[in-house]
Amino acid sequence: MPSSRAALLWLLPLLLLGCGDPATLSAPPIIGHTGVDATMPDMDAATMFPDSGIGGTTLLVSRVAPDHGPFTGGNAALVRGTGFTADATVTVGGLMVQPADTELVDPNRLRIILPAGEPGPADVSVMVGGVESTLPAGYTYDKIQVDPDRGAVSGGTVVTLIGSGTAFADGDSVRFGGSPCTDLMVVSETRMTCKAPPGAPGPVDVVVTHAVDASTLTIADGFTYYDSTDPFGGGLGGGPLTGDMNVSVIDATTGNPVADAFVIVDEDLTTDHQGLTSLIGEITFSGDDLVGRHTVHVAKHCYEKTSMVAFDATDVTVFLVPWMDPMCGMGSGTPPTGRGRSGAFVSGELIFFGPNELGPNPWDNIPDPREGETKVAYVYTTQACAGQGSCQNPDPSIGGAHQRILETEVGSRGYPYRIFARPAGLAVYALAGLEDAANGNFIPYVMGVGRNVLAGPGSEVTGVDVDMDIPLDHVLDVRLTELPGPARNGPDRFVVNGEVDLGGEGIIERIVNGENMDTTRGRSAENPFRLFAQPALLGALADGRYRVEASWETGDYGSDPSTHVVASGIRAADAEVVIGNFLGIPQATAPAFGERLPADRMLRWSSDGPDPDLHMVLMIGGDGNPAWRQFVPGNVHESPIPDLSSIPEIDDISTGFITWVVYAIRIPGFNYDELTYTFLQDRFWSAWALDVFVAQR
Repeated sequence: MPSSRAALLWLLPLLLLGCGDPATLSAPPIIGHTGVDATMPDMDAATMFPDSGIGGTTLLVSRVAPDHGPFTGGNAALVRGTGFTADATVTVGGLMVQPADTELVDPNRLRIILPAGEPGPADVSVMVGGVESTLPAGYTYDKIQVDPDRGAVSGGTVVTLIGSGTAFADGDSVRFGGSPCTDLMVVSETRMTCKAPPGAPGPVDVVVTHAVDASTLTIADGFTYYDSTDPFGGGLGGGPLTGDMNVSVIDATTGNPVADAFVIVDEDLTTDHQGLTSLIGEITFSGDDLVGRHTVHVAKHCYEKTSMVAFDATDVTVFLVPWMDPMCGMGSGTPPTGRGRSGAFVSGELIFFGPNELGPNPWDNIPDPREGETKVAYVYTTQACAGQGSCQNPDPSIGGAHQRILETEVGSRGYPYRIFARPAGLAVYALAGLEDAANGNFIPYVMGVGRNVLAGPGSEVTGVDVDMDIPLDHVLDVRLTELPGPARNGPDRFVVNGEVDLGGEGIIERIVNGENMDTTRGRSAENPFRLFAQPALLGALADGRYRVEASWETGDYGSDPSTHVVASGIRAADAEVVIGNFLGIPQATAPAFGERLPADRMLRWSSDGPDPDLHMVLMIGGDGNPAWRQFVPGNVHESPIPDLSSIPEIDDISTGFITWVVYAIRIPGFNYDELTYTFLQDRFWSAWALDVFVAQR
């Protein structure tokens, strides 16, 4: 994955601190905990409900709300009952919920984040001390994950349906609340994409109908329509401005409303459309002039300023990012202790085929080693998403694991392994080949994949045998076209990276001894880039698809300026894949590189090629703190940064050298006036370009 993701790290506070890669960063608590209502009157529960048992001390699990969710887990739910404590342990389908994902709301409610699970009903158990209570079939894992699971009533949200054990095929149909989705594309037997149709506010069932036999799969309340801003993802919504604008301000790290945040419409500091948010973080503006496109700026001491530029929407929800600065009471002192997280172990044997049906066979599908070489196999699990950072798995060799396997290490039927893994639904894969003892260079010749492994926190999954029967004798040629013109000082390097996408089980990204086997580089795009040692997508990989990210970067370490395109759903090996339609790289025009901010306080930039769907501008002040975050329509190439220092307790951008970056982003199905923070995760991006600039203030 291109190392220009270092620039993407500036997005961390937006998509939540503590993760390393925007592709998988958790949204703020208000975003992630969908469908969970933790409000409760301040009254003794036993008094309120004298005949219900609520408020009692006997341990009892009565229900889970919601009572179903995707097999991939990661969604929130409330376990309701009695006798809960802060030390309660929850299991769903026999798999433990991470202690760090188990929160006591009160003695009658535990908020949990679901682990991955087998599709179908699952028992829910709570243990307190040595006492356990179980609700049989208290939760059901849906066979299909809908991602994202919400969208605007106007329709057009691009949705991916990821199945477990499904058999999606051409001719299948998908309906949202009875209305067919559009632009349906079957990517594989376990993945489809389409655009959600328009709908009424509220949840609707998502129904897949198979063309072959008219059978159906239903995900109850699988998609939710909203008619204002995204209730969990914030942003813009509610339809065009017609005289009233509602602004809500939320702390991006806690999900709590931000009171006394200064909000102003446009840049005239004498306007009536300005004021402070209420205790619940809201403010409303009204006026005949509030029609058409306007800009909103939000500021508060010890927070990064945020602007929504040139939008036409009634409702605005801004997630304001706090400074992690000791002077603001954050980022110092000893971190609070809490309940931890546990990994899992997966073990089994690598099975090579040969004359011994009931015993180990030699590795005859690997050439004989030359002097200094050894036959070696390495075992890994799929990653949650493409790229490194927080997508990168824990080291599979820690904790007494056995990840590097030699041909001399025989077991009952094959060659034993044991690896440390992230707790999830995943696949195990192994690469076998020749390794040079002098320099560690590894050449793979064969791989194997073990599918549908369900690893729970703190568990050990045994008996996961991996058949080493996939020859790595294919290539994938990638031709790059439609490149934009270069920027101020680059790009000058091409990087093409490929992975195998297994849908809900994750991504195979083959990195051995620090070397990414699926990355190739070059200085010219005149000829195709070849990815060697690729598997055919057959057998255990029949539902897999190649995912290719092509980048034009600067320097040996993948710096910016850069531009990137992602192509997914690629099926055929030994064929040429053409990737084009790169976005132009933003180039600063005011201030030019190293110059002072212009007198009109307007940032301006240009780019070569078609407009993106969205521009995002991030600025770091002279004191090193995040100064400003701006969202700008793709067809607009300027954004205002008004001086708000006349407002009590609001400082201007710190003096000195400031750094600002402009992202140009393409998001399928995107509508700027319905912007949601959910789509700021780069797993939804099909292309992006960026550059970093320096100015003086």
